[in-house]
Amino acid sequence: MSQVGVEPSLNRWDEPVALGVVDPHDSLSHPAGVSDVQTESATRIDPDQFTIFLIPNWFGGESAGSTKDNPFPLPDAYMASQQRNHKNLGEIKHILRETQLEESRKRELSSALHVYFKDWLYG
Repeated sequence: MSQVGVEPSLNRWDEPVALGVVDPHDSLSHPAGVSDVQTESATRIDPDQFTIFLIPNWFGGESAGSTKDNPFPLPDAYMASQQRNHKNLGEIKHILRETQLEESRKRELSSALHVYFKDWLYG
């Protein structure tokens, strides 16, 4: 990190930097093409609304190469929220594994979970 001039001990989560603006006349940066839309500014979200985006390993195996952690730690409130969410997810997975359901009910449950996930994802 020091070779490229990145200081990982700095924590500036409260100081957003605008990296660009939306050009209302550019269909690539503003697909709706609406000229009276004002660009959104960065805001700090509630820790319970924050989520870490991970691409899951669908096959459950370990990756062959080593990976590095994000050198910029989450603020304590956000880390606590993530740990709470991770614990809740583990409990839900355990409950679902232990639940005895017929095959049709399993498909129904799976379908309902997919609907809730899509609502969350696109919401």
